[in-house]
Amino acid sequence: MYIPLQLRLTCFYVLLLIMVLCAFGYLVSMQASDRAYSDLDASLSSRASSVRLGKSLLAPGSVISLLPGITGIGTEGVSIEVLDEHLKLLATTDSTQKDFGQTYIDGIQADPVPWDGQAAHRIVQHPFDSDGTTPASMYSTIILQGQRIRVFTLASNDFGTPHIIQTVRSESGIEQSLNELHLYLLLGGTIFTLCALMGGWLITQGVLNRVRHIEQAALGISRRRSFDQRVGEKHWRGRDELSRLAETFNTMLDTLEQLYAYQQRFVADASHELRAPIASIRCNLDMLTSTSDLPAEEASAALNDARSEAERMGRLVNDLLILARSDADQQENSVSLGNTGKYQEPIDLDSLLLEVFRQYRYVRQAGKGEDQPRLLLQHITPARVTGDADQLKQALVALVDNALKYTPSEGKVSLMLSTAEGQARLEVKDTGIGMAPEDIPHIFERFYRADRTRSHEQGSSGLGLAIVQSIIQAHHGSIEVESAPGGGSTFTVRIPLE
Repeated sequence: MYIPLQLRLTCFYVLLLIMVLCAFGYLVSMQASDRAYSDLDASLSSRASSVRLGKSLLAPGSVISLLPGITGIGTEGVSIEVLDEHLKLLATTDSTQKDFGQTYIDGIQADPVPWDGQAAHRIVQHPFDSDGTTPASMYSTIILQGQRIRVFTLASNDFGTPHIIQTVRSESGIEQSLNELHLYLLLGGTIFTLCALMGGWLITQGVLNRVRHIEQAALGISRRRSFDQRVGEKHWRGRDELSRLAETFNTMLDTLEQLYAYQQRFVADASHELRAPIASIRCNLDMLTSTSDLPAEEASAALNDARSEAERMGRLVNDLLILARSDADQQENSVSLGNTGKYQEPIDLDSLLLEVFRQYRYVRQAGKGEDQPRLLLQHITPARVTGDADQLKQALVALVDNALKYTPSEGKVSLMLSTAEGQARLEVKDTGIGMAPEDIPHIFERFYRADRTRSHEQGSSGLGLAIVQSIIQAHHGSIEVESAPGGGSTFTVRIPLE
């Protein structure tokens, strides 16, 4: 069953508030009740003590009289009876009755004398406490004509003859006050709960509305397959967790938009690069199969052209496979492009650089690279790193090959290796055509070529520098480039030392 989160949160907090209010109301009610009955008992005891110590009683057998100085009580006052040891009335506080043999409380007529006979008999039988000197006393509650009456009974022997003092007061006033307090607590709690319910609903609505904006943005992206939508980060309440969530969501959208655009461009470029060799191979094969009297020289040239295009397509596919493995390893937080164990061997980077230098110098000396620029080796410092020698050599070869391709034959390419701040610093510097400033930020992107007019004739797939960057990053290093049109380029590689 679907229950909105806003309703669940509001009900939960309101229920919690109700529980707190009930506990608070119960404590307040108990405190008020205890205090009221404690004050009532203190008042009854005080009145009984004042009669015992300060009021003059008539001698036995005298006519019943009123206690001076104490008026009629009702529900707000205290009614007093003084009884002899036979529980006959000696004095009372009632000034309204003509028959002084009866006491009086509002709403109660013809009350018994004494008020609580059971308590009076008990005090007569045991007039002193356990110490034998303190007059006995006790509190009791009786129900009379539907009213609860609180009675305090006290033994007295201050005038030579034993007698009993009973002070009474109706609990109606206390019950009425407590009922009013309960009503006020219930009314206040209800109003407070309703306010909290409305406030909680509005607050949760405001919070969840911002979450719904993020949800709508995600749904919009899913439906339109576009990452250009963003969620508003600023809010009138100021920066909070939801603002940070919106900021993080927008950052994720920026990354996804860049990756999506990059993927689309990558797929389009890969398709374009593969389309050309496939078309060339198909044309050559169609010519060979459709022409029966094709001269041997043309047939050989067609086969060589098809083989060359197949080799170029094979190199392109191999480069794509290397990059795909690199992406997979980076997603798994691996340090390798293939086997993780390969990267645990120490490598003398200076020896590896010398090996690449000798390889290209041998090609030039053999006459296969006569039109290539000079390759120079300068400032070689011994440096040992940890990694895969084959992969690092592939990166060095790609950098040197790239420098030689875009440097005229009268130019030169310099190789330098130094160490600083715990890193090996390798430079490949050429005096070639250089790059425009707008090309430099994209030079390591896949299928990007700064000089598109020479890319196909040089046999470049546009993946060489992207592979170099992935290899260097897999070795926890970095690569940078500095270049200017006509001023050559300098690629700087930094790899942590062992």
